[in-house]
Amino acid sequence: MVITRTREELYKILEEFSKKPGKLALIPTMGNLHDGHLSLIKLAKLKASKTITTIFVNPLQFGKNEDFKKYPRTEKLDIEKLKKEHCDILFIPRNGEEVFSKTEKVTSLDSGSLGSELCGKIRPGHFNGVLTVVNRLFELINPDVAVFGAKDYQQQILIKKMAKSLHPQISLIKAPIIRSKNGVALSSRNNYLSEKELELAANLFKCLQNSVTSYQKREKLNEILDNANSFLVSKDLMPDYFELRDSELNIISKNNYIGKKIFLGSVTINNTRLIDNIEF
Repeated sequence: MVITRTREELYKILEEFSKKPGKLALIPTMGNLHDGHLSLIKLAKLKASKTITTIFVNPLQFGKNEDFKKYPRTEKLDIEKLKKEHCDILFIPRNGEEVFSKTEKVTSLDSGSLGSELCGKIRPGHFNGVLTVVNRLFELINPDVAVFGAKDYQQQILIKKMAKSLHPQISLIKAPIIRSKNGVALSSRNNYLSEKELELAANLFKCLQNSVTSYQKREKLNEILDNANSFLVSKDLMPDYFELRDSELNIISKNNYIGKKIFLGSVTINNTRLIDNIEF
């Protein structure tokens, strides 16, 4: 695996790799890699012959009072994990200016109305930051394929809309959620939780499963959502939201929608927010 830390190094290695046949797949991350991230690389290797992972922890993707400074930086471990997965290139910029040069005008992207709903309601400006960073990585790397996890469902929908407009040549792939044995969706923020809290967190996935069952039994949607919120509170999980949307995240208001849909939930445990979803 080639490790690049400057834009100059990145361009040089990308030029060398471009001479090799096959597609280039990008897996953007903020590091602190777990099996969920590694599953993205495995999927990328099925879709392309060359892979590049980025690790870029940046303030644009964190809102006010969020955990940018205490977000885990585990560079050595991350490098070992990426080597085991036979990732070809790692771009881990030495500072923000390797991504956003002071001499260049940064195009700050607007995530629109969807960017201020669901997680965006709790984290104002977060998705504008995500889109701005991902757009910049797309510009720098120009991959054929990019892989994003389904756990951050709202994020990958917004990136898909942005890419369709600005980078239609890039094929976006949604990777399935990877879960621990008790059903908790893998997340870097799980590291903030105690064993007891991780057991409590399993009730979010349980709640999503129960809600699907209730929907399929034709129970009233408002009752399903009320029951879900009550269940979460009873398990010491404070709901930020719990909603039913269609696959493009348009609101569904009644229990009569035939197409693909998704229950999405966000809960807070001891100041740590966890998100999860289930498609059906």
